[in-house]
Order: sequence, then structure tokens, then C-alpha cells
Amino acid sequence: MPYSLVEKIADTIAQHQLIASGATVVIGVSGGADSVCLLHVLVELAGQHHFDVVVAHLDHGLRDESADDALFVQELAARLDLRFFKRRVEVGGLAQCNRWGLEEAGREARRAFLSEVADQVGGAVIALAHHRDDQSETVLMHLARGCGVGGLAGMRWQEGKYIRPMLSICRNEINAFLQRHRLEWREDDSNRNERFKRNLIRHQVLPALTRYNQQTVRHIAELAEKVAVEEAYWQQQLDDWLGHHACEQQGQWQVACLALCDCHPALRHRLLRELLARVRGTTRGLGGIHVFELDRQLFSPAPQWQMDLPCCWAARRYDHLVFRREAPVPAATVDMVINGPGRYRVDGQRTLLVKRGTSDSCEAPAVWFSDQQIDFPLRLRSFQPGDRIQMADSAGHKKLKALFAEHRWTNEARQRALVLECRGEILWVPELRQRCCLPISRDAKSGFVLHVLKAKDKI
Repeated sequence: MPYSLVEKIADTIAQHQLIASGATVVIGVSGGADSVCLLHVLVELAGQHHFDVVVAHLDHGLRDESADDALFVQELAARLDLRFFKRRVEVGGLAQCNRWGLEEAGREARRAFLSEVADQVGGAVIALAHHRDDQSETVLMHLARGCGVGGLAGMRWQEGKYIRPMLSICRNEINAFLQRHRLEWREDDSNRNERFKRNLIRHQVLPALTRYNQQTVRHIAELAEKVAVEEAYWQQQLDDWLGHHACEQQGQWQVACLALCDCHPALRHRLLRELLARVRGTTRGLGGIHVFELDRQLFSPAPQWQMDLPCCWAARRYDHLVFRREAPVPAATVDMVINGPGRYRVDGQRTLLVKRGTSDSCEAPAVWFSDQQIDFPLRLRSFQPGDRIQMADSAGHKKLKALFAEHRWTNEARQRALVLECRGEILWVPELRQRCCLPISRDAKSGFVLHVLKAKDKI
């Protein structure tokens, strides 16, 4: 006996453990051939495998016939005695508001709606009607866009709560099933509009490749499945490596550059992509060109650099590579007068404490200046390019920029750097050094202790 479409999908569900016994399955049904086929197959299997089926339909509001599509799906659900949920979303307006393409806006709207329905009914999984031809189109789209190796895996059998029981089924099998069972479906004219990327692949690229080899669609889909298996292995390696070499704090990831540079390029490229994905929350909009440019920059001799990537910021800060969703907010400019002893609020995190004291009472990181060195009022301000400080061990001055480099201060630390001036000369750079023009006798008792306190310090 021929191996039926229903049996193939049942075997797929069992092989990949897509639906557990007793689960509720939410099916996204557009009314098109693919989703109508999946709906009827899962309804047939539901009784045998003990799961419930719920129908959900999103009206995209893009076509005059969309209301008729919604009514068609509603009546279909009623005939099958299934719970039905629908919503209308003006996808065109959503795309314009978020600066998305129509395809992306429609996908985001569908995902949000299906997730809400699943939460409402306690659905364990959401079934999507993607099939083998869709998989081939997706792989070609990823390839044309410039993807990494992982992009060749295309769509997975299961991603979180989403399952795709028909990935091994071709479009011809679906059409044959519908005709054999005399099932009706709705045609969407927009599926022939080649201004959409997928339709261009579907109606021009794949037919041309199929003329070269009639098994093109199957070969591409099989390649995707093989890559998916290898990517699952690689994911285990990535999780293990990052668990040992990377750290995350408040959404920022940090990893040692040397550890990355020591990796084989195949592993390193995947690590960089994984770090970007973890910061961004998705790989969408992230192309192979972004990963390769980041990898190239990793071997730059510059001790510090930064890159703005799609929805992500990456930077080298000496020995470490840092990943953030957005670049750090520049520090606010400080410029204030210090009239004498007291407490001066610098910003939300720092306070300058100035008090009378002896050199013996001063402990690091506080500094002490004699009466001869201090002449109020002083000026506390932010670091400025070109700033110089007189060195304690010579009569000359040295640029603060050079000192920052010697002490490996990051760009962000330099932006927050404070300098204390007296009569136009820099006396002190907190956390760096103090100016000392003349030797100070250890017998000097009269002077001032200065200390920049952090928010966590006790005042």
C-alpha cells in the first residue's frame, strides 16, 4: 500500500516528538491549501494520539477578500467542531509604524497572535503549515541574503513552542491530498506577486533550478535537515565553551579576546554569531557579513575599537570583547567649583569629600595635599583631550591620554575621568595619580585629604 500523507506526518510527529499525549495544539490556519491540509490531517490524528486541536486565524487586512478568508476558516472550524479564534490586524500600518517590510510585519503579527491564543487555551504547541518547498525557498533566501552555515538549516521541526509537522511533505502531495478528499481552500492572489522575495524565489529561481535537476527542492530540503543535525551538535559545543570563557551581567556579555583568537575559525565564527544572538535575542537581520567583519576586526592591533551592528554594539576593550544591545550612554560632563572642605555631589554615583587632615591620616585611594599645594577655589571637571599633568618624578608634563593608555583605561572610563585643577594646573586625577611639583616634607602636618566616594561607599 502507498505511504499516505497522513502516515508520513504521523511518523514525523512521533520521530521528532512534536506533540505529547494530552496536549492542546493551536493551528494557524490562513485558509490556504497548506494550512487546510494540516488542519484536516491533525484532526484525523487527534483522536488516535489523544491531543486537542484549536484553530486560530489572523486577518492581515491587506486584501479586500481577507474578511471572506476569515469567514471561510471560521465555518471550517465549526464543521469540524473545533474552538476558533480570530483577530484582524492592519499589517500595512504595523509595517509602516515599525519600518518593517510587509512580510516581516505579517510574521510578527501572526506570531504574537498565535502565542496569545496558545496562552489563553493552555496550548503546549503551535502548529505551522510550512512544507518542503517552503523549506527550500527559505534556504535559498538565507543564502542570497548572506547567511552563516546555520542559515542553511532553514526552518526546524521545532523551535520553542512552534512545530512544523509537514516539513517532509512537498506541495504536490498537499494538492493531491486536498483533491483526493475534495477539500476546499482559499487562494491568495498575493502569493503570485513577485515583489515579495519569497514569491520571486518560488516562481523564478526554483523553477530554473528544477529545469537543471528535477530533484532540486528535495535536495535542498535534505541539505537543510543535515545541517540542522550538525548545528544541534555545534550548539552543544557553543554552550559549553561560553559557559567556561564568557560571562554575562545585566545584558552585557564579555569574553577574552585571546580565548577567541585561539579557536579554530569554524568555532570562532559560530561563537561570535552566538554572542550577537544572545545579546540581540534573535539572529534575524544578522548576516554572515556582520560576523566576518567582526572576526576580521578581532585581529586588529588596535587595543580598543567598537562596531555598530544591527540591534547590537560590539567593542574591544584591551583584553576583552564586549557585546551590548546598545552602546553605553556617554558620561555627563562635570564642571564644578570646590570652594573648601565639604562634600560635593559629582553625579548620581560619585561624591567628592574634602576635609582637613594630615598625611598620616590619609589612606589610599584618598590623596593628601599640603596647604602649600592647595589654593581654593579648585575646579573639578571632566577630562578633556590635550590635558597634561606634571609628573612626580620629573619636571616635565605628560598627556593624560598617554597615562590612560599605560593604565589600560577603557574609553568609557576615560569619559568618566575627573581632573582636579588648582590655578589652571591639574593636581589630581582620581584613581590615577596626583601632581607633586615639589618634595613635601614628611613633617608637614597641615593639609587636606581628598577622596572620591562611590555610591556603595559609606560616607
